[in-house]
Amino acid sequence: MSIMKFDSNLSSSAQTAQEIKTLLQQLRKSSRQKKKQWGGGSSSVAGSRVYDGRDREDALRLDGLRKIFCRLIESSEFDLGGNDISGTSVSSQWKAWLATQHDEFISHLIEGILDGKTTALRTYCGVLSSSPVQISGLSKDQVNVGSTGMLSERLLNKLLEAVVKSRQCFNNCTSATNGDDEANVEALSLNEQLELASEDSILTLLETEFIRPHRDVQYFIYKGLHQIVLDLLAGLESVQKRNDDMGKKGDDANVLVEKFKTNVGLVAENICRLLLMMDYVPKRRSDDLNVENGAGYLFPPPILSISDNLDVDEYGYLREGENFNSGDESDSSDVNSSEEEEEKDGSTPMKRSGKQILVSRAKRSKKMKLITWQQSYKHRHAHQEAWLSVLRLPNIPSRTQRRVLQHLSTYVLSNEICPSPLRFTEYFTTSFKGGVSNGNNSLDAILSLHGLFILMLDHQLEYPQFYDSLYQLLHPRILYTKHRTRFLRLLSKSLLSNSMLPAYVVASFSKKLLRLALSAPPSGGLFVLALVSNLLRKHGECACLIHRRGKEENGGLIEDVFVEDTNDLIKTRALESSLWELNALEKHYHHAISTLAKSIGNEDDKTTPMHDMEDFMTHTYKSLFEQEKKRLGSGVGGVGKKKGGGCRVSLTFVEPEGLFTKDDVFGGIFKYS
Repeated sequence: MSIMKFDSNLSSSAQTAQEIKTLLQQLRKSSRQKKKQWGGGSSSVAGSRVYDGRDREDALRLDGLRKIFCRLIESSEFDLGGNDISGTSVSSQWKAWLATQHDEFISHLIEGILDGKTTALRTYCGVLSSSPVQISGLSKDQVNVGSTGMLSERLLNKLLEAVVKSRQCFNNCTSATNGDDEANVEALSLNEQLELASEDSILTLLETEFIRPHRDVQYFIYKGLHQIVLDLLAGLESVQKRNDDMGKKGDDANVLVEKFKTNVGLVAENICRLLLMMDYVPKRRSDDLNVENGAGYLFPPPILSISDNLDVDEYGYLREGENFNSGDESDSSDVNSSEEEEEKDGSTPMKRSGKQILVSRAKRSKKMKLITWQQSYKHRHAHQEAWLSVLRLPNIPSRTQRRVLQHLSTYVLSNEICPSPLRFTEYFTTSFKGGVSNGNNSLDAILSLHGLFILMLDHQLEYPQFYDSLYQLLHPRILYTKHRTRFLRLLSKSLLSNSMLPAYVVASFSKKLLRLALSAPPSGGLFVLALVSNLLRKHGECACLIHRRGKEENGGLIEDVFVEDTNDLIKTRALESSLWELNALEKHYHHAISTLAKSIGNEDDKTTPMHDMEDFMTHTYKSLFEQEKKRLGSGVGGVGKKKGGGCRVSLTFVEPEGLFTKDDVFGGIFKYS
């Protein structure tokens, strides 16, 4: 019976091997035909992405291979972990052969993903879902409790590389990090600009069907992206070092390095696009990672009791490195509450240490020890490290840079998902300097300064140059740009939320803003006047700027000593000047600006409320025109809808006799009939 069973298994293995060989051989043939059809070059050109019958056949072959390997993994004939493949036994040789064929199968899937085929991506996700690996550090008994294993990081990292890299960049970055000869460096020279490999269809499919539903996948993607960035940085450093060793100096010495940086910039853009999609990081003290609360996992984590795996010494102290937190690792609320309970009960003769209390409390409550990807702190830390690493890459396109700056300010820093927000300070300061170098009204500079403001307001960042930097952005063009609303909101918040601003800072901003209002559109002028009115009422020490008068021998005139060209608020001498711009704005053609300018300095602090700045930020020419129509009314002849209301427009009441007046030299030529 044993011989018959062995022969049956041998026959089954031979049949499986033949199926794998046949499918892989057909895939190789199809790949050669495609390369020959498209000139032997890369198949990532636009024409090759047309889905035809050959692609359909390849998709069926790849799915067939997936099913075969899935069956082998379920029957324990094949293990992705690579165990027992180095021996000389028949079983070890069989597993080694399967591992080789599986690698070729994965390479064909990567080829399809690089070509932008969603069918290849679906098949690859199916491979990940059916190919768990053993959780390291756990015994077999613990693994068998509610878990089938964990996600294969090796396969996931290959998928991420295919998604975020274009074909040329994929090959060049690999050769740059692995090769040591001059040929590999020359391979980095590209004749054409690389295109983005990550199409929207690929990213959307990956995010909606694979990343968003699975919490463990999210965690390992953060780690995988972080590792990809580290490899790129190492490759860039290697290329620069090899460039120097070859003795290439002068302007042409850095050509290869710059082209490599261009490739890296495109990869960084794809990584940022992927991270921007993942806006569901668990917040601090949240329970959305618990299986009981409906958290989804590709591979459900094992259920481990803390008492079963607790490493304590003879005195009941936890040994170093033991971690069983069910929430944030930084929380110490359990320690304090336990101490209070013990002292009230009087059950302990002396105050016990935090470690002893945690051990006893854990044993009493029978808490569950959590796997790494079940801890919200680990998720938030991995998310932060992924962002910090990708922001170190050079040549990130400006279109992506702006999306990243806005995302970091509005989501990452503001929603308690970042363990160490202050680590983003360097990136914001560098982005601000780069934005200012591109123009004082650069959106990059505004978004960077907004991020620094959040760090100051919510995370106690000390940035003394903030108001100097904000003052530097005050330029006549800033009130005309399409993103002025974002800047005006930042300006009003940063000036009005701080009641401890020095007088020279308030005076400098008031003076510069009113100077800009002289040439600003009516919408900008209204905002400036409302903001200056609030500032002067909030900081009474600056009232001298309105009421200051000159000497009588000079006819009451005051010399304006304000230094407009400097960005140093101390050197502007604004407190020694006056707001004469208000008198000029009182004669503005727009009646609202004229009325508001006359009211500044005459408000009653007890009865007059502060201006709501939100009402002045969204004004445009169209909105002001609509307001005037409502104010003047829309009746016939300019008469308002209400009786006696509105404004009458002057009309002529003498019927003309001709085109010109009687005393005009052409008066008798044209007659009115």
